[in-house]
Amino acid sequence: MTRKLATITLATIIVLGSLFFNNYSYAEANSKLENLQEQRKNVKEDLSNAEEQVAELMSEIEDLNKEMERVNQSLNEKQGMMEKTEQNITSALEEIRILQDEIKELETDIEKRKEILKERIASYQQAGGSMTYLEVIFGAQSFGDFISRTSMVNKITEADASLLETLENDIHKVAEKQKLALEKLDELNAMKAEQEETLAQIKEEKQQNEQRRESLEKKQQELIALIDNLQLEDKKIASLQTEAKQNIVAAARKSSQSEQVKKSGRKVSTASKEKVDKPKKATQDNTNKKTFTVTATAYTMESAGGSGVTHTGIDLRENPNTRVIAVDPNVIPLGSVVHVEGYGYAIAGDIGSAINGNKIDVYVRTKQAAIKWGVRTVKVTIQ
Repeated sequence: MTRKLATITLATIIVLGSLFFNNYSYAEANSKLENLQEQRKNVKEDLSNAEEQVAELMSEIEDLNKEMERVNQSLNEKQGMMEKTEQNITSALEEIRILQDEIKELETDIEKRKEILKERIASYQQAGGSMTYLEVIFGAQSFGDFISRTSMVNKITEADASLLETLENDIHKVAEKQKLALEKLDELNAMKAEQEETLAQIKEEKQQNEQRRESLEKKQQELIALIDNLQLEDKKIASLQTEAKQNIVAAARKSSQSEQVKKSGRKVSTASKEKVDKPKKATQDNTNKKTFTVTATAYTMESAGGSGVTHTGIDLRENPNTRVIAVDPNVIPLGSVVHVEGYGYAIAGDIGSAINGNKIDVYVRTKQAAIKWGVRTVKVTIQ
């Protein structure tokens, strides 16, 4: 008798320990799933932000390419103008060279005419004129004065007067041609300097745009690499989520089996048999997942009577994070694993006097959470 009692006691301890372990595993798996869902949410937000930044960068690069096309066109136009200016400068230099040659010829003619005048004045002096050669040459304050003094010599012939007039005109021509040549050269130099400055500015703008484009393209490549990494991370988390959901279902089924054993109070051999047979039957009945819509409210341990133990024996005080729903057993079998929209995977482990037909009651820890849940219409899927 003592040996039999010891055996029953040991079996009871094993069953109770298994119940606690299974409930703990379920809560742990459910918590892990929530963490993974939060991680995946953050990854998707980062992925969305990165994709938005890439789109903005592509738009910015497109605008920059248009700006660079405009700058290149302006650069080509300025270079064309520079080439034309260089041609104008070459032409102007040729004109200046011709002017210089003309000036030299005029200066040579002027010197010749001066020599002729000198000879005529010397002849006039020898003929006894009142004005000496030295007075004409050294007494004049300027060439104009020289002309005036010479013109005063009343013995100079008409040919001499014509010679003086031609000489004076040639001197004016020389001055005008020199002035024209210098003005033209100054104008071309100013034009060239202005165009060179504009060209330098355009080249600098082009270089800055190229550097900016390189920077944008580098940033774009970094973001694309980040997106690739985030997509890979998202796939990993999705895989872990699937694994966590499978663990939740497995833990929930184990917990349901243990709770049924505890409630029945049968012998270990009978409980072990039910532990194997009953879930199998539930699994066979629910091979094809059934999804339908229910009205869902929420309850706490206090609203359940304060015992903290569900109809199937789940101790909510020991496992406050366990997700349990109260159901109508005629609609959702007790012990089933059910996915509730907006709540997650839960065990159909409780009943209620007001829970009839397509109604469920989800367990939450606090009154505030129950108020927040309110009354909802949700989809449930029996696993």
